[in-house]
Amino acid sequence: MAGAPKGSQNAKKLTTPELKKEAYKQYCEWIAGGHSKEAWCFEHPEMTLTSKTMEKYIAADPINFPPLHKETAETKSYNHWCDLGKKMMLGQIEKCQPAIFQMFMRNKFKWDRDDIGEVAECAADKILDMMMNRGQK
Repeated sequence: MAGAPKGSQNAKKLTTPELKKEAYKQYCEWIAGGHSKEAWCFEHPEMTLTSKTMEKYIAADPINFPPLHKETAETKSYNHWCDLGKKMMLGQIEKCQPAIFQMFMRNKFKWDRDDIGEVAECAADKILDMMMNRGQK
């Protein structure tokens, strides 16, 4: 037996502009909150979507799913986690585990890749400046 079972809703599409807008809004909000896109789903009485399907919509239909919205959400996600990292480094979070945070950031944001080195270096420089200036006051 090939394919999905008879009666499956797997091929059902986002059929209305309102449904498209709502699904994409929820997807971007999820990502912006610091969550991984792979953990997202859109559950609606008419269908259920996962991030894999949403990514296909974004690639195929940039008019209804402007890629800039997702890129902005990813930026907000990165900022969310960087803010937590700064709080850890400044001692504002008790009993934190910097090694776990570092592993998380390596996995989620590919900290080991060269193409984000400049961004990480800039953030590290700002944090070091803050810490140095704090000790001089």
